[in-house]
Amino acid sequence: MMCRGGATKLALAAPRGSGKTSLTETSVVWALLYGHCRYIVVIGANSRNATNIITNIKRTLTQNKALRDDFPESIYPFYKLNGSALLARGQQYLGELTDIAWNKDGVIFAAIPGSKASGAMLYAVGIKGAVRGGNKTKPDGDEIERPDIVVLDDPQTEAVARSPKQIDALVDIIDGAISGLVGPAAELKMIMLCTVIEENDLSSRYLSHKQWKGLKFKMVEQMPTNMKLWEQYRDVRNEGATKAKQFYKKNLAAMREGAIVPWAENFPPECIDALQHAMNIWSDNEITFYNEYQNTPVDKNAGTLLVPAKTIRTRLNGLERRVVPMDTFAITSMLDVHDDMIYYMVCAWANDFTGYVIDYGVFPEQNRVNFSRSDKSLMTLARQFGEGRRDGAIAAGLEFLLHQLTAESYTMHGDHDKQEVNRIDKILIDSGYKPHVVEAVITKIGSPVHVRPALGVGIGAKQTPMEYWGAGSKGKSAKVGHFWVDEKIKTRAYRTVKGDVNYWKTAVHNAFSLRSGERGSITFWGTNPEAHRMVSEQMTAEKVVLVEANGRKVNEWANPFKQDNHWFDCLVGCMIAASTLGVEATEYKIQ
Repeated sequence: MMCRGGATKLALAAPRGSGKTSLTETSVVWALLYGHCRYIVVIGANSRNATNIITNIKRTLTQNKALRDDFPESIYPFYKLNGSALLARGQQYLGELTDIAWNKDGVIFAAIPGSKASGAMLYAVGIKGAVRGGNKTKPDGDEIERPDIVVLDDPQTEAVARSPKQIDALVDIIDGAISGLVGPAAELKMIMLCTVIEENDLSSRYLSHKQWKGLKFKMVEQMPTNMKLWEQYRDVRNEGATKAKQFYKKNLAAMREGAIVPWAENFPPECIDALQHAMNIWSDNEITFYNEYQNTPVDKNAGTLLVPAKTIRTRLNGLERRVVPMDTFAITSMLDVHDDMIYYMVCAWANDFTGYVIDYGVFPEQNRVNFSRSDKSLMTLARQFGEGRRDGAIAAGLEFLLHQLTAESYTMHGDHDKQEVNRIDKILIDSGYKPHVVEAVITKIGSPVHVRPALGVGIGAKQTPMEYWGAGSKGKSAKVGHFWVDEKIKTRAYRTVKGDVNYWKTAVHNAFSLRSGERGSITFWGTNPEAHRMVSEQMTAEKVVLVEANGRKVNEWANPFKQDNHWFDCLVGCMIAASTLGVEATEYKIQ
């Protein structure tokens, strides 16, 4: 605490999970008990966080026996209340009222001779309600007690961190109403305990604020020198935690070289040391590690999302799963092939490119709602079919899934009843990985027109747009559509549908920027956003950068951190398939 001397305003960024709130609660109690502060206001991100802080402090004041033994003159009066605000009103000491208070949003210490905390006050509130009640009248009613310090405990939520408008609003509150709690003649002392979530979020602004002193603490003060070994470790860890631990033990000296970890005791039993614990977080999600544990957000040059996952999962149409709307023009599907499993999606489309995601999943099915493909405990194609050969397992999975999808019939939602409609009109299969396996399965099931190989191609600003691919003798056999080309590739048995994924991934996010019911929107079935959390996160796995060259502006997409994006690819494929069937693409701009 800095109630006496020191910097007037301090922003302190610590890693996620480093116990900032617990430190806040402990330091507040310490400062009041020793008389370093007379009136402290703790401000949380919202009223719930503020209430939790007060509740925890109250628990400390009444249940910590060691504290009661060391500070009986300050703690015993709280202990005698038995948690009752009513008993506080009549509490006396030597025939005099103690003026103790025990409220849901704060406490006032009993006025006891010899107590350094006599009459001290603590108040907690959510940041948007910070001004209300900030100044308190003393129990004797003679004067108004103003806070001598304000502690802001992680004042921004993740949602706020991603909204410049909400950040601006909080800055106005902090610099205006909160800073003015002591009146124009004095300067309020403030501490902000924070975590950096996004570049230029609330925490970042105050860590570099001219009138604030900013201090950043990292989980790993200095990263290991040999990051190539840690990249190998990440690959080994995908095979299991035990193998990763053995790999770390074997290369311990080399992997520790150059690393500085301030909190050496911060690691769980399954880890060898704090460095391994930190690098496990890095291994799981590099973006989260640098943002929330290192307080050094990933550079914006890596790209930005167009529509966030929290918005995408709210794009719901209320229909039941596998039910299509009355305006359905075509039904398409896309399969994304991997060694261990196959991701798929089925969409219904109106002729104006309004889309309805009616089904998606993985094969083999997994016994969990959320998972990562890197989890080695998942059911795989090899385990499902008892097939030792990789190509054989993929072929068996494709054949099974294609038979299932081609046989599936979908019902149409009408005003009064439901009726059977035609089956899937076109299925595309990503053939970039195992083209010979894909084509062999298409031949076996006998649907070369209905089921087609597909390839995603990222056409950048410096490259020739697909609309010119049909020009010249080289491309005479190519059928050129709207940002797709249907052509015969040498060494391939079937014509392949190639799509410009830079265009179509942008089109997906354009569609998600529209609300349900708007022309050109894409929506999921049902009414529960949480049911689509995993798929919405995959839709936002990639980053996009606007690139300008040769007179063209192109949103170029990339997945630098190799996050699961398979259903994103599936939805892109479904859109391309719909376009090849005559669904007309329409340009939309994100507002």
